[in-house]
Amino acid sequence: MNPTPPQLSEFAPPLPESLIANLSALNIRTAPDLIFAPPELLRKLPTGSTTFPELTHHIAHVRNAFAGPALTGDQLIGELEARARLPSVRSGLPALDGLVGDSFGGASGGRVVEISGASCSGKTALALHIILHHLRLHPTDTALWLDTTGNLAPARLATLASHSRDGAVKPLTRLNIASTFDTATAARTIEALDTEGGTCGRPESQARPFRIVVLDTVTALLGPHLSGVSSQGHAEMTMFMRLLRTAAQKLGLCILVLNDSTMAGRPALGASFTFMSDATLWLARAPGQDREVRTAEVLRSRVSVRPSLRLCDDVVFDDVWVYKMTGARCMFRIRQGRVLAS
Repeated sequence: MNPTPPQLSEFAPPLPESLIANLSALNIRTAPDLIFAPPELLRKLPTGSTTFPELTHHIAHVRNAFAGPALTGDQLIGELEARARLPSVRSGLPALDGLVGDSFGGASGGRVVEISGASCSGKTALALHIILHHLRLHPTDTALWLDTTGNLAPARLATLASHSRDGAVKPLTRLNIASTFDTATAARTIEALDTEGGTCGRPESQARPFRIVVLDTVTALLGPHLSGVSSQGHAEMTMFMRLLRTAAQKLGLCILVLNDSTMAGRPALGASFTFMSDATLWLARAPGQDREVRTAEVLRSRVSVRPSLRLCDDVVFDDVWVYKMTGARCMFRIRQGRVLAS
């Protein structure tokens, strides 16, 4: 279904109300109507209502606001080459990285990965582990943590640093934490990343690019707006997730979206939410008496890779990208806040 084109009234100002009314009388009511209006129709505007230079300026304004910016072939090639130079975001656990195509973002392209699970399943611990692992390896990168619940206690970070054997204190100085309790504030923060090229408006002397963004939790941010009797909340969720994916792809970000679970043991926010990210990982305690062991299972993915696909003895395709690879899983441990290989 095609989206409804914007009405000319949405461009006022700078479009004068009188001009919009005169154009409406000629059945020119939307942005495409004005952009593609034939000159002979525009000549029917009332005499003295506008001048040709003014009308040309208004048409150009509507065209620039309505149409997307054009890119040349060399610009696209330059973007691909710049993206190839970005560091890949990995967890350091090969089995876990393999669930998302060997990378959570970076050189392989920006990605939005949903990490879901019940309370105490290890979502926050895993997100912190991915951040610290990346920041240790890449001293010029930074990370942004959007806390929507106020539950990220500084004591937890201090404990994680004290139990780390490879020095987590210095990377923690490049972890930026911001509290956001509504979608409008979160959206402005993400848009600032996009506008400032990943530096979020910081002074040039302090401008280190953000490589990882964590939203903890998306449930608290979007859940209150969802309703079974109105589609407005679902539309808001769709727009917000589209904003995340656009920023991730444009800047080569790894965006980790932490999501709670329902009483039925499924990711919160509904079944359609899993289609709005590049991959959905479900974390859970492994069965047994070892309380340190966790399992990470792929519920849905469009970035996972199978090593090869054999059609017959002579036809083998390597690195097959699959949209849906459910059931793939791995195991890891969480000990004193640290994520370890199982």
